Amino acid sequence: MKGLLLKTERLILRPLKMSDADDVFEYDRQYDVVKYMYVLSVNKGEEISFEQVKTYIASVEDEWKKENPDFFEFAIQFGEEKKVIGNICLFFNEDRTEGEFGWVLNPAFQKKGFVTEAAAELMKYAFSLPEIKRLTAACDERNERSRKVMERLGMKVLLEHQFRRYPNTGEESTEMRLYIDKTGGRA
Repeated sequence: MKGLLLKTERLILRPLKMSDADDVFEYDRQYDVVKYMYVLSVNKGEEISFEQVKTYIASVEDEWKKENPDFFEFAIQFGEEKKVIGNICLFFNEDRTEGEFGWVLNPAFQKKGFVTEAAAELMKYAFSLPEIKRLTAACDERNERSRKVMERLGMKVLLEHQFRRYPNTGEESTEMRLYIDKTGGRA
């Protein structure tokens, strides 16, 4: 699966790789970027280390080498500049009938529609896979920006006020889970 490449008018989505570590660290080390990320969350005043970023990217590279990866983690590359401005993933359930989105974006590139553009392209690709029937995305209910992206994609609320405990911080919150099925309709 190494060569999977998706393009939009402004973006290239390609497998995240170790040479992207500096760009990824640039945004992942910022508290406001990771505070709602389930796995990478940190307490205020802390930051993710460069080693954590490299360890994650190494696991992503290993996943891309599989014949049938459990997830795709794409770098969001801003055009031909080759600047990685974020990353977007698609996790598959066990029978590969459902995928779950997740994304993160460098604050310097927020409020320009890049996540919506990347997610729409990844959604188009996911629904081109014959086995995928539904896509979901979850966010901390305080993460209004991610919720708005999901709504712009046509996703509908599946679950509200689901319990969430961040594994790295122990913080408790609630999350929203939205979905869209292949036909664009509701379940």
